[in-house]
Amino acid sequence: MDLNEIRALIENNLSPELYKLDNDYYGLHYGDNFKKNIKKILITFDLSLNTIHHAIKNRINLIISFHGLINKPVNNFNKNLVSKLNLLSKYPLSIFILNSSFISSEGGISDVILELLFLKLDRTFNILNYNHEEIPIGRIAIPKFYINNKNALTLEMLIKRIINNYNINNISYVGELNKIINKICIIGGEMFKIEYIDQAHRLGCNCFISGKFDHFGALYAKDMGMTLIQIPFYESVCIALNKLSNLLSLKYPNEEFYFFKHENPIHIYG
Repeated sequence: MDLNEIRALIENNLSPELYKLDNDYYGLHYGDNFKKNIKKILITFDLSLNTIHHAIKNRINLIISFHGLINKPVNNFNKNLVSKLNLLSKYPLSIFILNSSFISSEGGISDVILELLFLKLDRTFNILNYNHEEIPIGRIAIPKFYINNKNALTLEMLIKRIINNYNINNISYVGELNKIINKICIIGGEMFKIEYIDQAHRLGCNCFISGKFDHFGALYAKDMGMTLIQIPFYESVCIALNKLSNLLSLKYPNEEFYFFKHENPIHIYG
């Protein structure tokens, strides 16, 4: 297959540009030969030096990454960026960036969290993007019950489900552990705004799951009687990207797809 074919699939179906937020970079990030033959594809969270070394060592033709080389305009060339560009210049590979479009897309990060937590989709959670178009950044979900367990879902039960399914030890939350969870708003990215809390509350949610929340937002949610849970963002993205790798490998059985997951640079002590 050539680069144009997989680029069209991503842009039109898997992670459309329409779903990106604000000024996020999206699309072809490096390399511009659209007729280039693609045989080996690496899917990854970000473009660390470790990722680029791995791609070059394994003669990858295309990297599909959630994050790009940079996340803001280049005012000066720092040493780290120069090192990455120097590596890339030595091997003819292309890079495609998904960024926030992959949060909203079908089968993307918000959907993966929904499935991983064994929740039932009620509707999408839509916000307006920079073009004032509605994008389904999140999912409104209601609890499903495990076989032989018809008890109402409490905040504590939901937190334990997250800890078990993500295989983690710690999680940040707001609310009383015995609170009954009726409806949940899930946003798969590291984004949190008061207006999202208000919108979720109007839709009947009493729980809000996101990759990030701050102290002010926590107090606001608590005063409203909303519970908050901070989901592990890095792990959520990696699970969604691994799923994307499997999907593409089924669609293109003659090409080689690899999911590359390096160690999360953020550690929790204890």
